[in-house]
Amino acid sequence: MSFFSGFTNIFSGAKRAVNYVVGADVQKIEENGVTDDPSRISTVFTCHSRLSEHFSRMPILIKKEEGSADVEDRNHRLFYLLRYAPNPLQNAQQFWSTIEYHRNQYGNGYAQVFRDKNSSYPTEIKIIHPLQIIEARIVKNGIIYKIQKENDSRSYTVHSNNILHFRGLSEDGLFGLSPLIALQKETRINERASSTIDNFYKNNATSPMALESELPGQLSGPAAKMIKEGKDEFKSNFTGPQNAGKIIHLPPHTKITKLAMQFADAQLLGTLKYTREEIAAAYGVPMYMIDGSAEKLDIEQMTLNFATNTMGPIAKIYKSEIERKLLTKKEIINGTHIEFDSSVLLEMDYTKKVRAVKEQVVNGLLTPEEGAKRLGNRPVSSKWAQYHYVQAQYIPLELYEQYNPLLKDKSKIKE
Repeated sequence: MSFFSGFTNIFSGAKRAVNYVVGADVQKIEENGVTDDPSRISTVFTCHSRLSEHFSRMPILIKKEEGSADVEDRNHRLFYLLRYAPNPLQNAQQFWSTIEYHRNQYGNGYAQVFRDKNSSYPTEIKIIHPLQIIEARIVKNGIIYKIQKENDSRSYTVHSNNILHFRGLSEDGLFGLSPLIALQKETRINERASSTIDNFYKNNATSPMALESELPGQLSGPAAKMIKEGKDEFKSNFTGPQNAGKIIHLPPHTKITKLAMQFADAQLLGTLKYTREEIAAAYGVPMYMIDGSAEKLDIEQMTLNFATNTMGPIAKIYKSEIERKLLTKKEIINGTHIEFDSSVLLEMDYTKKVRAVKEQVVNGLLTPEEGAKRLGNRPVSSKWAQYHYVQAQYIPLELYEQYNPLLKDKSKIKE
């Protein structure tokens, strides 16, 4: 069943509800002995891996407004839960990378929130596999998810207030579309091209040589049998990677003939490259992360583009859902918000990192103590290291008279 087949509308009296079949897997089609499973394509797997790994690298920051600044609130009730241990079985990296994989594979990532009975504060968050979501019923005050228990035929329902639902691109704003649906054509081409090349090599179809009999005419009887047995023995003993380097003994009355062949797999390799680029573009993953082609490329600029144009929108999906479901209305009004620290994705060499920190310190954006911490050095043990410093040679033109000592004492100015 396709992920988007079978959407049904249900009306009951004046109360409207919509019932979605949301748990079906991405469609797999078998044709001519080849099964199209998009998740088996190496480029798709690599895209999923890159997005999941990089997303889980970004620390979650819980910030609050203090005056005109945003400062991290490590004492917030959600800090440890989101940053380190969402549940007893998984650390934060495992948890968020799995959710992001589900979102890219199925278009939707789910997690159930368990709350304290007295305070209603979240105490644990567990991943729900998208295929466990067998139904989602839209009601007046939200969505009711019907979830199948693991290793059990029974199911239970949970209100959307206790389900973190991270969607991909959506047609209705409620359920995400899997990128694999849009890439179905490309993944099928890729699968067939890979299978064709695999069979070429498996059957030694790329061999540039052939055995040719030196005996004239159509052979029959003992002579034909001898030639056939000799060819079979030759194939068994001298072809394939396991026989590389052996001294070749030709069967009686045969010779090796060179073949002039145009190999179709060269064109298929070009097709594979083309479909790889399309798949990578759909996921927003740079090609150098797919095939390692980093020569003559500005890796830092491409990494910046990846962090800004790919990971930035993804982080916004998670930020919006976490804030809406896990923060209280009062906290949001008072300025508490969630951020993902994307700066960890912007790798640079040590010299550039020192230069960047130095510029922030001398321009008053960081204190010397904060700069030392950024570089992994021991903080300076002095209160003066906790101040912000800035050079004072610039003065505002509108207040020039106040800053110029000559103009302060007009008697010193010659007429």
